[in-house]
Amino acid sequence: MGTATLIRKNLPEFKGDARLYKLDPPMLGDDRYTIEEEYEYVIVSAVLNLGFPPETYIFPADSDGGILDWGELDGSFKGALDHERALNGAGYQIVVEVAS
Repeated sequence: MGTATLIRKNLPEFKGDARLYKLDPPMLGDDRYTIEEEYEYVIVSAVLNLGFPPETYIFPADSDGGILDWGELDGSFKGALDHERALNGAGYQIVVEVAS
């Protein structure tokens, strides 16, 4: 299992609980049009939208927390707000919290 290190939390650009993680090794993601991409950084966003079930999504990001693609990566799921479950589902374990 890979590791996910928390870099930043409480990202103001997002609704709900969004956090930036650095992954080791990088996550492979398919951009649907070319070859597989490797993502060293991801944002995990756990949000509850009125009238919809809770959802936790993983998006590829850059080191500053900018979204590279709005397509959800492996580990994303609906039904709960849980960063750890999403990252575990993608093959990563949260090991160190660097940010506050």
